[in-house]
Amino acid sequence: MDDGEGRTFMQAISEKYSPENFPCRRGPGMGVVVVPSGHQGSPMKDRLNLPSVLVLNGCGISHAGEEGEIAAFCAHVVELDLSHNKLQDWHEISKIVSNIPNLEFLNLSSNHLSDAVLEPDCAKAFSSIRRLVLNNTQVSWDTVHTFTQEMPE
Repeated sequence: MDDGEGRTFMQAISEKYSPENFPCRRGPGMGVVVVPSGHQGSPMKDRLNLPSVLVLNGCGISHAGEEGEIAAFCAHVVELDLSHNKLQDWHEISKIVSNIPNLEFLNLSSNHLSDAVLEPDCAKAFSSIRRLVLNNTQVSWDTVHTFTQEMPE
């Protein structure tokens, strides 16, 4: 895919956490999920072992992708690092966050969010997050204020 277009959140997860990279990964905090594929393949080939802490920094992510897949894969995730990606839209970020119900920590550092407008309805998706990192995002004080209204913790 062209670097200008970026990748989806789910593409980045599938590539980084593919079983070819971590064939024997098991243990506490691991979820085993099946990646739906458009073709008939081996079910074992399509399985991912996802930790409860996902680090997807610098993966070229620009948009969420299929929300149903995010919900299926990431229900157990509590920490998510999306720093140094190509996210520029709060609506896309909220699609990711709203489908990860146990998410408590989100790092969005070094995503270009200075032009993004955060609507209060969109901000509600962030209400369960306890720690939000916005270093080098150049978000407005209005955005920070909206978050303080929607993130009680």
